[in-house]
Amino acid sequence: MTATTVHTTTMKALQLLGPRKTVMAEIPKPVTPDDGLLMKTRCVSICSTDISMFEGNLFPSEYPVILGHEYLGEVVDIGPGFVPPADGLEVGDRVVYWGQTDFGGFAEYRTVRPIFAGQVKEDVFWADRNFHDDRRAAAVKVPPELADTHASFIEPATGALRAILTHPPQIGDRVLVLGTGPIGVIAGSIIKRLFAPHSVASVDSSPDRNDFARRQFSDASYLPDRFVSDVEENTFDYVFDALPPIKGDEERDPRRMAMRRLKPRGKYVLYGASQEMQKFDTWLMLAKGITVGSAPFDVTSFPMYKSAGVIAAAMHMLTSGVIDAPALLSRVIPFGDHDRLVSVLENYRGTTDMKTVIDFRD
Repeated sequence: MTATTVHTTTMKALQLLGPRKTVMAEIPKPVTPDDGLLMKTRCVSICSTDISMFEGNLFPSEYPVILGHEYLGEVVDIGPGFVPPADGLEVGDRVVYWGQTDFGGFAEYRTVRPIFAGQVKEDVFWADRNFHDDRRAAAVKVPPELADTHASFIEPATGALRAILTHPPQIGDRVLVLGTGPIGVIAGSIIKRLFAPHSVASVDSSPDRNDFARRQFSDASYLPDRFVSDVEENTFDYVFDALPPIKGDEERDPRRMAMRRLKPRGKYVLYGASQEMQKFDTWLMLAKGITVGSAPFDVTSFPMYKSAGVIAAAMHMLTSGVIDAPALLSRVIPFGDHDRLVSVLENYRGTTDMKTVIDFRD
């Protein structure tokens, strides 16, 4: 720990002042929690949830807000009441966390009150988006073999794995993944390699992403029109929906098209986070008895200490190659390049890139 790290009282942070309005601000550096950690940011990958907040599809309780939650930090200070994980934790170790509403990553420092696998703790409160959250976050210590630029992928892998474990496919299921952005690829890779499906197909409007999906997990990938023309109704047992908010022709809505091709009593797993109302075909849900489910954010249903077990498993999926971290990395942008960072946020929906990592390292 250097003298600069100890005595610095301010830090730079990218603040969102309102939808699509950002500023690089100098703000107070956070104080180490008594039972938590102060971390110096190393790498943060951009997530579609960041984009939903940037675009105004998700709403903070107040502005300004600091985006970024796919986070890797280096421990620079440890609170006196902190309880370490079973394998210990020291200044200089790297940590990734998972927390439902815990933005704040696009800043040079942040704090976290972690729960590691095997620990049972909670600090529950009623969040401003209609669920119980925890002021603590599930966390994992990152092993040396996982590169900085790949380690922040542990967070989205945790989210996808929570959803799959809560509503798993059955052995031999025919699986469809809607949307082959990063979450779709992560979910498809996990299902293909660990859940013994009959097959895994995917749909995306991007030919490039369809090609990438075929290389990673997909037995058959379709553009939407080909999916409609080539795939019969009642084909799939299980759908994993990794799509962003959808607008447009209701008859061509990909969610409706997927439900038509889901078998009676099929399982439809919703992943994407948006407070913007989305349309689902309630007739098909009723007529077919489709089960629609998701992994609850509410910690009274899915406690954070259980997510701590999931994040540990997600980390091993990256280190073992179940999830191909090097293939997911599309580009790395220095945190100091404000204009380029904002350009990525503005153009995220129109790119075929996978993961863009913001690099805070000196």
